[in-house]
Amino acid sequence: MNETLSTELFYGMILSGAKQVIHSESELNRLNVFPVADRDTGTNLASMMRYIVDNLSMTKDTPELLHQLSQHGLVGCCGNSGLIFSQFFYGLTQHRLTEKTLLKMHDFVEMIAHGYKSAYSSVSNPKPGTILTVMEKWVEGYRETLANARINLLDSFKSSVEKAKVALKDTMNQLEVLRANHVVDAGAQGFVNFIDGMLAYLSGDKEHRAQIIADRNLEHQAVRLSHEFEDVTEFPNYRYCFETVVKTANEDALLPYRATLDSLGDSIVIGKGAQMLKLHIHTNQPETVTQLLAKAGDVIYQKIDDMILQFNIANRAHQSRIAIVADTMADIPLSAMQENNIYRIALQVKVNANSFLDKFSINYQQTLDYLSNPKNHVGTAAPSAAIVARTLHFLEQFYDSIIVIPVGKSLSSTYDVIVNQAHKYKDKLISVIDSKLNSAPLGLLVAYANQLVNSNNYSHEEVVAKVEAARSEANVLIMLNSLDGLIRSGRLSKSLGWIAGLFRLKPLVHIDVATGKPKVIGAAFSKRSAWRKLTNQLNLLQEQNKVKSIAIVHSDTASHAGIFAKYVKRKTNLEPLYITEVSSISGIHTDKNSFSIGYINQEIKL
Repeated sequence: MNETLSTELFYGMILSGAKQVIHSESELNRLNVFPVADRDTGTNLASMMRYIVDNLSMTKDTPELLHQLSQHGLVGCCGNSGLIFSQFFYGLTQHRLTEKTLLKMHDFVEMIAHGYKSAYSSVSNPKPGTILTVMEKWVEGYRETLANARINLLDSFKSSVEKAKVALKDTMNQLEVLRANHVVDAGAQGFVNFIDGMLAYLSGDKEHRAQIIADRNLEHQAVRLSHEFEDVTEFPNYRYCFETVVKTANEDALLPYRATLDSLGDSIVIGKGAQMLKLHIHTNQPETVTQLLAKAGDVIYQKIDDMILQFNIANRAHQSRIAIVADTMADIPLSAMQENNIYRIALQVKVNANSFLDKFSINYQQTLDYLSNPKNHVGTAAPSAAIVARTLHFLEQFYDSIIVIPVGKSLSSTYDVIVNQAHKYKDKLISVIDSKLNSAPLGLLVAYANQLVNSNNYSHEEVVAKVEAARSEANVLIMLNSLDGLIRSGRLSKSLGWIAGLFRLKPLVHIDVATGKPKVIGAAFSKRSAWRKLTNQLNLLQEQNKVKSIAIVHSDTASHAGIFAKYVKRKTNLEPLYITEVSSISGIHTDKNSFSIGYINQEIKL
């Protein structure tokens, strides 16, 4: 038995297997009922395979090809099955090949055995009847063929794939949820599709193989969730599906935190790569998980899905056929956004070499802790294009149109990132409004848009027009504890901050309508005096008929914010629509112990 796989042949088999999975995306979504019936296994696996197809290149030898495959699989993977799949690829690199350019059958079976072991060890609570079972049976099937000295390469591969297909069919009998839904495991089906695609290349003629290699741009369309997602029936045990990539030279860096991670959620998979780890977990405490990960290395990428919000959108009747999307600069209570199915796109908080998701994996108090150490470099960044794309891909399946209201264009590049992704949808009406606002008034504008669409009295175009008209009548009155935040962000000079600090002044700020930038409009020597000046200004705006709804945003304790809200109501007779803590993004540019009153000239109810 001396038949071998050349590096070039193996490269083609990988591409063919990846494309087979991509073509199966909708079917895999339909099958997805375990571990959570969120109908996105096909999308997650297809996303990883697209990344591999786009980035994998022909190499001089097989070890280098496997290293590439491992890295691209880890970076591109999404979801539970995707991360397990990527660990199978990582395991392939752990077998030392006897020859670098010709893969012998004995080496091949040992290599895939290492792949299975790596995938199995990455799962915190392995269960029979999943992708792991099928991997195991495929390896066992291939080992059996080695006992037959007369079998050739093609026949041995074909025989092992048939054994994997038998194991796939049996998954229906191994997990109750699969039996109840009369389906096989989606991740296991995806793996069988992959090795079946490899077989198709191996058994194909020259013309078929050449077509696979030539067609590198494979449908470069947006990754889409299948309409079958509407059939979701299982309410998630945890709210967030959380994935994080950590850069570290220690592949066991998460080992000391494994028990703690187990206590914070389920569906835990830890993937390994060259100087990288990737964690997948379902949890209600992403901030806590993130703090553990930051101890293990540099958090370089995070992706998070609100599974309960996705479940509600996919299964429950919508008040409107128009989706409203905000970013995390819109300071509005999380409970209000969840109750109204308002989708959030997270901006990034950068701390040294770490990248966190505002309001998801880091909160304002944690940000303050980082800011308290002058050695830390703390900054902000627009959301990643991948997170924006994922949001739009999901919502376009369940709504007739989408309206996105991000932070003002002059304040952040977030607007441009979202516009660039929205332009990719030629058959879906998506409007991205330049709010020209942030924080409290942006939150009120989002609440106003939500009220309009829920009334079902206005078309998409009418809602956009009304929101654009309302933004010119929205603003904010801010009492800063100091100018430190504005100086730190470069929005004000250090000399002005030195003067304010010398006299212990509480600067009063609003948004300059002409520039969209913060502008100092006064100062006070005490918090009480600053509150009085803010409410006097608000009374003046009321007399000019410029205020109908207000909101309180704070970077203090909730109890102090409540006292401030009562003070505002007593002085102005205006009941705040809501009280909420400032986002980390806004908080970095202000300061702790600050208060603001967002206002808009529209009657709003949440």
